[in-house]
Order: sequence, then C-alpha cells, then structure tokens
Amino acid sequence: MSVAWIFPGQGAQRQGMGAGLLDRYPDMVARADEIIGVSLRRLCAGDEERLQHDTRYVQPALFAVAALAHRAALEEGPAPAYLAGHSLGELAALHAAGCFDFETGLRIVRRRGELMARARGGGMLAVVGMPIERLREVLAEEGATDVDLANHNSPDQVVLSGPEDSVRALAAVLRGAGAGKCVLLNVSIAAHSRYMAFPAAAFADYLGTVDFAPPRVPVISNVTARPHRPETLPDLLARQVRSPVRWWDTMVYLAERGVRDVREIGPGQVLTKLWRKAEKHLIPSASDSAGPAGGVSIGRAPGGEPYRVRTERLGAATFRRDYGTRLACAALENASAAGSADEVTRTARRGVLAFLGVDGLPAGDVERAVQRLRRDLGPAAPYGVALDGRRVAGGDEVDQGRVGLFLRYGVRFLHVTLGHLTQAPPELVRFRFAGAYRDAAGLPVAPNRLVVRVAAPDLVERLMRPPAEPLLAELSARGALTPAEVEVARGLPVSEDVCLDCLSDNPGLEVRLPEALRRRDEAVAACGHHIRVGVVCATPEAVAAAFVLGADFVVAAPGGADGRASARSPFLAVGGQAEAAHVGTAHVGTAHVGTAHVGTAHVQAARLMEAAADLLGRRLTTLVLPGARPVPAGT
Repeated sequence: MSVAWIFPGQGAQRQGMGAGLLDRYPDMVARADEIIGVSLRRLCAGDEERLQHDTRYVQPALFAVAALAHRAALEEGPAPAYLAGHSLGELAALHAAGCFDFETGLRIVRRRGELMARARGGGMLAVVGMPIERLREVLAEEGATDVDLANHNSPDQVVLSGPEDSVRALAAVLRGAGAGKCVLLNVSIAAHSRYMAFPAAAFADYLGTVDFAPPRVPVISNVTARPHRPETLPDLLARQVRSPVRWWDTMVYLAERGVRDVREIGPGQVLTKLWRKAEKHLIPSASDSAGPAGGVSIGRAPGGEPYRVRTERLGAATFRRDYGTRLACAALENASAAGSADEVTRTARRGVLAFLGVDGLPAGDVERAVQRLRRDLGPAAPYGVALDGRRVAGGDEVDQGRVGLFLRYGVRFLHVTLGHLTQAPPELVRFRFAGAYRDAAGLPVAPNRLVVRVAAPDLVERLMRPPAEPLLAELSARGALTPAEVEVARGLPVSEDVCLDCLSDNPGLEVRLPEALRRRDEAVAACGHHIRVGVVCATPEAVAAAFVLGADFVVAAPGGADGRASARSPFLAVGGQAEAAHVGTAHVGTAHVGTAHVGTAHVQAARLMEAAADLLGRRLTTLVLPGARPVPAGT
C-alpha cells in the first residue's frame, strides 16, 4: 500500500499553528525570522491580526511550519511514495522532495507572497454540494464573466476566484441554485485566476534565478496533475499562480498509482478530509468489491481473503467520467453487419463506449444509422462513429460531407484511424472544435472528442498539440470554424485520447506504449493539457499488459492482426475462469495478439476486461510471499 504526504495551502493558517515544532527546531525558526523579517512565533501565535491575513506573511509562515512538520515526519518513519501540495503547499512538497533547501524555499515563498499581495481587492468562495457542470451553468446564467474557477477540489467542491464584491454576491445566488454551502475563504486575493497574470509573470522572472534539483520523490503539479519534470518545474510553478488547482485530478492520479492513504503535513486536516470523502469514488472497499458484479474472484490470499481486481478500476477514471462509461474501454461495431445499430445501442446502455463503423456505406445509410442512434440513445449516451482515414484517396483524410452530417445530428465522439500523417486532417480539427467556447470561468471547452488510432508514438505526439496555425487559418477562411472556435483551438490538443494500434507491426506493445506515455508526459508538462493514451487490444493478455504498462484505456479490436476470427476464444465465460495462460513477467513483453471476436461488441469489450482483471489478479496471487499481508480487494 502506497502513502502520499500532502501539504495544505493558504487558508489553512490558524492561531497556534506549529505548536511543539517551534521549540523542537530552534535553528530553523531563527533562520525563518531573518528571512521573513517578522518573528515566526508571533505569526503562528496570531497575536497580530494583520499578520494572520496578510499574504506577504501568511505564505512564508505556512511554508515554514510545513517544513518543520516534514522534518518531524521524516524522523518518525520512512518517506512516502508521492508528495503533493495544494497551491502554496506545492512549494512545501517540492522542498520535501529536495528540490531546494529551507532558506531557498522561504525566499521563493516570500517573493511569491509579495507579488500576489499586490493584486488586492480579490476574494475566493468555496462552493460545496454543487457539481462543477451545474456550477458553470449557474455562472453562465448569471453572466458572472468576471469570476474564474480557481480550485477543483472534489466532484462537489469548487473554489471561485475574482473581485471580492462579485464573489460575495455569488454566495447567495449559488445557495439559491442548490449549493449546499458557500464559504468565503480567509484570503485577500483572487488567487489562481486571470487577475494573477502580472504576479505570475514577475514570479517567473524570479524563478529563473533559482537552481532547482530534481525531485527525489515524485511531486504532483497543480497545473498538470502529473509529476513534475525538472526542466519544466519553474514554468509550472509560475503558471500555477494564475491557473486552476487540479486537486481532484491529483487525487485521481494518486489513487490510480496505488496510493491508498494520505498524511497531511502542516496545520489542519482539510486535505485529509477531502481524501476521505472522495475515497469511496477513488478506491473501492472490500465490500464494494465482493460478488460477481464487483470483480473477478481469483483464488484466496494467504490469510483466506480472495483477491479481486475490479474491471471498473482498470484504466483511467477520467476516461470513464468524460465519456460517461462504466469501463475504460471502447468497442467497435461494423455498420454493414446485421443488427449493428441495435448492438451499439445495447453496448452504450451497458456502460461501454460504442462506435459504429460506417466506412463503405452510402451517405443515405450513414444518415439513417446516425438518426437511429440519436433517437434510441439521446445526445448524452456514450456512443459515436468510427472512420478509417486511410481508406480515402491520399490517405489520412476524412470526408467533409460526413463530418458535416455528424455535426448536424449531434454526434460528439469520433473514432478515427490514421496512417503516416504530417498534420491533423482538417476535417478532424473542424469536428473537434465545432462549438468550442470558453466557459464562465474562462476555461476552454471543446464539447466534441476524438479517439484517434495510430501506429507510431511520434504520431501520438503530433495529435497531443494544438492544431497548426496555417490549418486553423484555412478552416477560418472557409467558414468551417468561427474566430471564437479558432481562439479556443489554440489552447487545446487536437485529441485528448490517442490510441496505439499494436496488433501487427513490430516493435510491439512493450516498446511503443512506454514511448507514447513518455511523449504524453512531456506534452502535458509543456502545455498542461489533459491527455490519455490507449491501446487497441484483441486478447486478455494484451489488455492486462497494457494496463500494467500504464495505458489509460483500451479499444477492443473486432479481430486480430489478420482480421479473421480465432477458432478458440480466450474470453471468460460469465462467472467462469479464464482460458488463457497467466500473465507472467515474460508475457508483458510478448503478449499474444491473436484474434478474439466473439460475436458482439459489448460481449467483446466487457469479457475482454473481465478476463484481463482475472489474469492480473491471479498474477498478484502468485507474487504473494508466504506470510505477507493480503492485497486489499480492489487494488
């Protein structure tokens, strides 16, 4: 079981913080007094009200207390697997990871507080009990264009930032619209908003003078919700001042990497309470995991407890959230097959993202199929259309008329297979950014999503960037995108979901997926976009290997490398045992990718995931040493 240490940010300050630590580390307290210019003991005691609320003093005081608490925690036990901090707490986490010493950290934080204090007249409002989508709707209805979304802390807790009067006025409005609680935070600035642009720029200049050491323990960035990389660390710290804190995404990332507990280092338990409240969504309990619907039982641990790997926990939670699915898996169905539209409908209703392949169909048949799906499923169901851009003359092109049809009937998800592209096809970019806008918090939103299937990691990287300017100019000139849509497109990747086709070409999954993930992490660190990498898989072994290597989702291939159905299906019968071999260490590099078509898209995808969960669970069982503690169900 992995543990993360988390550090709170501004707003956690309280009278008497640091009790017991100030006397324990007098040398560090003396250095803090010199750098801050005010007694740390006076700040922590709260004797002067001004010092408890003035950003210039609160930030270094909180950092110092967190650093002292970290020193004490290290003396009590081993270091954690991950570190993370909320806003100001991110700097304390970086200090804990060895990126800079105590004195350097205090000087960085003091400068940060001085710069942010210049942007006075702001306020921040915590909104609890209202989903972020509903909150954005209310802000749009109220015309609250001067308020930004500053922190996304949990599914039902968001913090708004903006002018103090505007933020105060919104409290009553949001309560009336259904928010459970609205709390004005103990700050005097509009942190993590557009109003911090000047402090962020000045802070970037200052950070350019600091030498950062590589983190000894992974530290999760507030901007990207991914581990910091040494070369982009100063830039992300500066951007953090004016960017939303992605704390919910950070918790999701930690849970997906095996973190099962957190320890809050610093005053208060705000972040710990957020984790505990979100735990049931992030980490399934043993009772949640029991039974056939909860996962696949794969024998018993040394203590008699059966191991289970839940199919619902394989892959990225963000994929399931963004597409409204139960599994991090997509299924393809050929529209030329009898009953294909009905199968897509059944698949989508059962919580699997379903794509209807329409290549080779006449335009009229495509329109009727799309109309039927729209009628049977409605606009919000997890379904879309699949195209093969390689089948068009010239390759990697997408038919303009079909994209117009999809947009006209409200198709929101498109699966496209591309070959050796030099840039994103214009019609894909048109589909992706049609209807794009900035929400009331000023964040870019593209309602349409692409799952793009390619063969090589370098092609994956090209799709992770925003569209090229000449391409946007071309689409704008012919009226395919409005100026507002073009402006949003400049700040988002062409695709947030890129899928590697590892079915036939060499090298295989074990080489190409890690390379694609490395390129993804570099792209995320550089521009802060949220990007997922998936794999096309035909067997449970391949699915298991993909998730072990870090894939965010899989696409169930309708056939194997040769496109023909296998004579013997390796899938689980419902409630039965897998017919394939265990996934051993050697199998990760040489996973068999033969065919596995079993008749329907839903059965293909769901049983593929079940069988992969079974294989992973049995592999965990074989790795348990005699006398070892059982792995908790669902991990």
